[in-house]
Amino acid sequence: MLNCGVSVRKCMNKLRQISLDTNIFIFGLRKIDPFSVAILKNLFLFKVKISAQIEKEVRQNLSVCEIRNFYRQISMLAEFEIVCKPLNHNFVDKYRQLGLKTGDAKIAAFCEQEDIQIFVSENRHFLEKLSERPCFIVDSKTFCEIFSLSE
Repeated sequence: MLNCGVSVRKCMNKLRQISLDTNIFIFGLRKIDPFSVAILKNLFLFKVKISAQIEKEVRQNLSVCEIRNFYRQISMLAEFEIVCKPLNHNFVDKYRQLGLKTGDAKIAAFCEQEDIQIFVSENRHFLEKLSERPCFIVDSKTFCEIFSLSE
């Protein structure tokens, strides 16, 4: 469990292990969102872990050329891991009991299991309403502001 108090900004020097939702990769690779582009260009600054499910969703939503660019970019990163091990069912059950749908419970469980400090997403903000969160959930703009990232 993240124990940095209430402010992401206060903890930013400690925070380096992050995970990205599918939409950040898609928006960044397609240059739809300048903040997602900036995040992808600066991934070398962080230890990044994504679930095998996120990687699968990325592959399902990109063209062959975009998939090549995705793998080319992550292959150059020293600290990028696609985590293929099964989720701890106790974590999944915990987040389902807190009211999350199965897919969202799996994301929360992944973040707790892998000790993710920040999860970047454009559409998972309902996770912020959980009384017990496994990590900070921020959108791409906020993430770029916190870490002063730009293209």
